Amino acid sequence: MNLRKLFGIKSKGKEPYEFANFLHMWDDDHLMVELIPKENLGFIKTESKRIDNFGKEHFNGNGFAEITEIGEIQIKTLDKEIDFNSVSSIFNKNGMKRIEKVAFEGKALTEENIPFGFGSNKFAVLLENENDKLKYIWTTGRIENEELRNKFENAVSEFVKKYNFIAVDWYKPEYFELRTENGIKEFIKNSC
Repeated sequence: MNLRKLFGIKSKGKEPYEFANFLHMWDDDHLMVELIPKENLGFIKTESKRIDNFGKEHFNGNGFAEITEIGEIQIKTLDKEIDFNSVSSIFNKNGMKRIEKVAFEGKALTEENIPFGFGSNKFAVLLENENDKLKYIWTTGRIENEELRNKFENAVSEFVKKYNFIAVDWYKPEYFELRTENGIKEFIKNSC
């Protein structure tokens, strides 16, 4: 029996969520899943092990009692002096759309503050620029469909063949070799 109808009570209409079609980002996501020069592989292996051990030592059953910072990589992306526009064109020509709407920490960013990236309202690859050189390349969110997965996979493959990068997911911590199709697929499956 519908009591609202019986007593003539009208339900309050729910307002649609104002940021429903926005990519949602949080400060804590910055560089947590990133592509970095392969020359850092030794550091990534050592740092991943250190972070994993730290997490195990400081897990109290409900959460983590302490936090640790990720160390500095030796060879930064910026050190490679990669032309920003050439990287941008890789993602663009592989059919990925520029992100246009971003909610950061629950607030809509204005057009001039939207980070430069490609993807959807669920997933994006973000490119950071410093003096027309690529400073960082990282991802946020989860790929929601096969079409975007294929476009991202093709773009990452082209990027890696040209610049020799690997992926690291500091949340897990885990790294992925991207020189093979299987490596890219594993990265996308586990971290994107």
